[in-house]
Amino acid sequence: MMRVLEDKYNGVTVDCATLPDEKADFYEGMARILEEVKGKKLLWVKIPLEKSAFIPVLTGLGFEFHHCRSSYLMLLKRLDEQAIVPTAQNYVVGVGAVVLDGRELLVVRDRFSEGYKLPGGHADNNESLKEALCREVREETGVEVELESIVNLGHFARGQFGESCVYVVCRAQARSREIAIHDSEEIVEARWLDVEAFLSSEHTNNYNRSVVAAALKGGDQQLVEQHIALKVQGAEVFF
Repeated sequence: MMRVLEDKYNGVTVDCATLPDEKADFYEGMARILEEVKGKKLLWVKIPLEKSAFIPVLTGLGFEFHHCRSSYLMLLKRLDEQAIVPTAQNYVVGVGAVVLDGRELLVVRDRFSEGYKLPGGHADNNESLKEALCREVREETGVEVELESIVNLGHFARGQFGESCVYVVCRAQARSREIAIHDSEEIVEARWLDVEAFLSSEHTNNYNRSVVAAALKGGDQQLVEQHIALKVQGAEVFF
């Protein structure tokens, strides 16, 4: 029998582990639950990919889409018309790297722009900033790096996938110098470039120019990771 789990916001979620195998059984179970959860605000149902045939049952019962991942779709039904629906993920996180070795700056050139830019890209699911930074630099240049500090936070309202993008530019220490591009579908060149040539180039965009200049100045604007006791596992804090 399908069961529900209550949350602290006076909402209920169908226990995904109790979903039946047959569509008819699912419809009967949802009709019963809708009768039993009077007085609650929201009813949530997480449908795994292998049971996507259940989705039309829910939309027919007045459910709407909330968010999805590659393996599931989350739907909800307002049981109280005044209920506040929490915003689904509306941004992605990106990381960029300012990697200096003396007066040389690690840069890349992609297939979509004319000039050089800082290596970087989007963080993967459940990936820390440090992990994302090291992976992106390695994929685009082959250089191994270690995060030192955060020098800039940028917010761009129109990101690549239609969501906002929060972009974190970090100062990173190079642990190697050899160039070896792994992401050759996007990156056409990676190199160590004189930092003054990068700053003075007409093809360098203003954002990249500004964050590199800030990294060169150093000082109080750089945020470093603090190792403190936190309730949330896997979190990172910088100040």
